[in-house]
Amino acid sequence: MNLTFKGFLRLYCRELTGLQTDNLKRLRDAVASDAPAAAEALMVFAAIQGKARYLLELSHGTWMEAGYAQVIGSLADSARIEDYLRSSSAPERYRKVWRAFEAKRDAIVADRRVSELMRGKTRAAMREKGISSYRLCEDLGLNKGNVYAYLNQGDVTKVSRATARRIMEYACAV
Repeated sequence: MNLTFKGFLRLYCRELTGLQTDNLKRLRDAVASDAPAAAEALMVFAAIQGKARYLLELSHGTWMEAGYAQVIGSLADSARIEDYLRSSSAPERYRKVWRAFEAKRDAIVADRRVSELMRGKTRAAMREKGISSYRLCEDLGLNKGNVYAYLNQGDVTKVSRATARRIMEYACAV
C-alpha cells in the first residue's frame, strides 16, 4: 500500500465523521453537528482537492467559518499545503492533521520492517527444519503466490504483518 496524503485525508475524514462519502456538503454537515474534531482534516482535504474556498462558502454561518477564513490564504495553494502544515506558522490543530498522517505512514514502514525481520527468521527455520513453502501454504491456507513473493523475493507488501507472524510461528513451531 502506498499511502498518499490525499488518500489518508479521505480515510481520516470518513473515520472522524463516521460517513462513507467524499461529499463536502455531507462531511461539513457532520462536522458542524456531530464531529467537530474533523473540522481541520476536512478543510485540509478540501484544500488538497482545490476546493478550500468552496468549503469556506459551504461553512458560511457555522462555527467553522471563522477558523476556515483564518487559514484559507495558506491552504488555497494546494502545491504548498504540506509545507504549510509542517511549518510553525500553521495553527497547532492543523499541524495535528499532518502529524496524524506521518504516524500512519510511518506505521506502514515499521510494519514492513518488522515483516522483513520475521522473513529472515522464518527462512532460517524453514531451512533448518526442511519445511517447503508449498507445505507452509497448504497447512496455513495461504495464497501461494503471495507467500512465495514474500519468502523468496523479499516482497514484504505481499503479506500483512499478522500473516508474516503466522508464517514465522508455524515455521518455528514445526
